[in-house]
Amino acid sequence: MQFLTQLAAMAIALSVVITADVLKPKVMIISMFAPEADAWHDNFHRSGLGNLSAVQVSPPGLSPLFPSVYCTATTSVCHATVGAGEINAAASATALLLSPLLDLRSAYLLLGGIAGAHPGRATLGSVALARYAVQVGLQYEVDPREAPADWASGYVALGSDRPGAYPRVVYGTEVYELNANLRDAAYELAAAATLDDGGGEEAAALRARYPSGSAAAASPGLLRCDVTTSDVYFVGDALARAFDRTAAVWTNGSAAYCMSAQEDNAVLAALARGAATAARLVDFSRVVLMRVGANFDRPPAGTAVGEFLGLQPARDVATRNMYAAGVAVVQGIVGGWEERFAAGVSADNYIGDILGSLGDGEPDFGTPATRLGAQRRRRGRGGGEPGPVRTDNTVQA
Repeated sequence: MQFLTQLAAMAIALSVVITADVLKPKVMIISMFAPEADAWHDNFHRSGLGNLSAVQVSPPGLSPLFPSVYCTATTSVCHATVGAGEINAAASATALLLSPLLDLRSAYLLLGGIAGAHPGRATLGSVALARYAVQVGLQYEVDPREAPADWASGYVALGSDRPGAYPRVVYGTEVYELNANLRDAAYELAAAATLDDGGGEEAAALRARYPSGSAAAASPGLLRCDVTTSDVYFVGDALARAFDRTAAVWTNGSAAYCMSAQEDNAVLAALARGAATAARLVDFSRVVLMRVGANFDRPPAGTAVGEFLGLQPARDVATRNMYAAGVAVVQGIVGGWEERFAAGVSADNYIGDILGSLGDGEPDFGTPATRLGAQRRRRGRGGGEPGPVRTDNTVQA
């Protein structure tokens, strides 16, 4: 506990050392890996907002693969790459928040990356703006070859004994809900972008293998739908259906995922914790989450998963559309700063995690018993080993 107390004190101390040399962007763009970052740096000079590489700083704790933050000369816009996977993303996002080189308290954070598209809701090159991020991989996993015959998959929520249930034991990162009004404002700004309908013959051929009239067979569009997070790069109809159900159950039927990725809940966990500090290192109501389809998360009928695995024919068109939609959002925020965005976009919905960590109302997802059990465990044990959590008249150790 002494170490955790010292760490918290250090975070607060670092956050309040604000000097004239500290970078204070209006927008911080967060990419996950090199192809996404390259799309920004290769094209941003045409945005009218300056050179995205004019200023470079290297906060301690970033990924050794992506050790620097880049900004325009005015520092209105900055860009960082956190690294692929949940651990990389969480560690790098935390380093950004704790860096004395950055002041992100009034910044809008645009999390943008490519993803696996749900063919029933999106297609290759489609751009999705999310309200919910669901950490579907945070479950028990049973080899489906050893699972009961009536199980739809081998994934079982923590504390439960069968698929399709709400978790009775929660860690706090399972679901994040973002500012729906800001999501809608970003959607309006992104609508000004022209999305690339290309992707080449391979992408067109893959789209055509899905049913006519389905989202998968359509041209790319701008969507409002949600994202899943899992370090496991899942592929296949059985897993995708299971995680579709997970996303719905864990949000009380509110989330409809259309994009699957590896980092979003990890970055959001760091941001939520930064927002919950006394120093308010970041404003969680200013987070925009955008994902773009580079592949499908399940094959068309009649296609073996082994043949389909790793097929990503639209990565180039996805990064192009990610940039096109993303830069329209950045331009809109910077250009409309004084009139609209400096004061923030007020949220009408709950924002935050399942624990209500930000103190701004009660979550509108999850069971009350689960939330209360987790909150009592957190407050009563100070972050130690989890004790029994009583939910739904059941005690789970």
